[in-house]
Amino acid sequence: MMKIKIVLIISLLICFFSIQAYGATEEPVNADKLIDALESTYGIKVTIQDKDGNINYNDCLIVLDKGLSRFPDGLIKEITDYYAKKEISTNIIVNKTEKISDLFSEYVMSDSSANIYINTLQNNLYRNSCVASEEGFIYETGHFISDYIFEIYGYDKLKSEFEKLNSGYNYGTWTEGYENIFLNKHAASSFKEEVANLIWYTEIHPDKLRNINDGNFTIIHKKIELLSNAAEQSFSSVTKETNLWNEALPQKPDEWARETIEKMETASLIPDEYEGIYRSYITKKDFYNLTFSIIEKKIGKESFSNTFGIVEKEEYTSLDPLKGEAYVNIDVYDADEDNYITRLEIAKFFGYVSNKLNKDISDYKTVEFDDISSVSESERLFIYYVSSNGLLKGNGTSFKPFKNCTYQESYLMLMRLYNFL
Repeated sequence: MMKIKIVLIISLLICFFSIQAYGATEEPVNADKLIDALESTYGIKVTIQDKDGNINYNDCLIVLDKGLSRFPDGLIKEITDYYAKKEISTNIIVNKTEKISDLFSEYVMSDSSANIYINTLQNNLYRNSCVASEEGFIYETGHFISDYIFEIYGYDKLKSEFEKLNSGYNYGTWTEGYENIFLNKHAASSFKEEVANLIWYTEIHPDKLRNINDGNFTIIHKKIELLSNAAEQSFSSVTKETNLWNEALPQKPDEWARETIEKMETASLIPDEYEGIYRSYITKKDFYNLTFSIIEKKIGKESFSNTFGIVEKEEYTSLDPLKGEAYVNIDVYDADEDNYITRLEIAKFFGYVSNKLNKDISDYKTVEFDDISSVSESERLFIYYVSSNGLLKGNGTSFKPFKNCTYQESYLMLMRLYNFL
């Protein structure tokens, strides 16, 4: 069954931040440049087999870029560098298929190469382009990452720790009670499959994981914590501050944020998909979506549509690698959207939306902060605007412009914006 998911990205936002949005511009992105960027950033070799001169492979390459960028900076490169020293090449190989049922990925490790194969399908709406499954790609990348964790952390050590949590439930079967221990039947088939499934789900569906058992901690959540700890010990690019896969864990708001969040939930200002996420760092995409959702609630749909133009939508396809369900995602890809947002970026964004809503963004008082000397003069104006209007508050004489923000911190800022408009 085909499921449709529509994500609206605001074109004026893209223009304001000079975001490179693939699919939002009339001039197509050069595939060779995309491949060069991927190979340079991640230490991989990208090969398009049986390349069709009539097809633009940009959408497929965007899936690769978006999928790889989900992981902490440097994580993939650590693996490829490690393998390169052992004369093992890392390759992503793009193949074509004619059937959506074959829109899958496959990971194959040998003594000389680590290969992720991706099948692409010609786009039904845009016949000169092709699509690939990000779900399938992340699932196989989960195998790629877990193999490295097994190598560095220790396969037997991690398996033993998992089996202690399994409490006697064995791999290779599925009976009553297994749903409390394993993510799905496929995860219960073997230890390797369970780890790959957990990595896939924590990256693609953290909201589903954290709301298992009504947001209460389960064995599955303990396994995610265990896996995160193993990754922290295996990668120099992962630290406690990274909060790797923390979004997939049940969370409760801190006491200082609880009252505001309860008010927002009562007023339906927090969409359902963000339920149960408070202490994790918020991505730019989520912050933008939450902000526009709140503005629309405040000023109404018609006024919102008139104020913020909606960019023409592009579509790509993803596929659940286990169930075989296809998802058509209508979206404009922002290469930066999955990065965490900083306080400075929030200040600039609030300045943008305030200006669009006819607020005088030159109406501010200069606020003396001792940690904004590295911020350009033009950007400091946004800091002065949000701080003097009470939208973002400093900590004494510090603004912390480059500090990432959590979801619960963002909710407080967005509630102030809602009351300010």
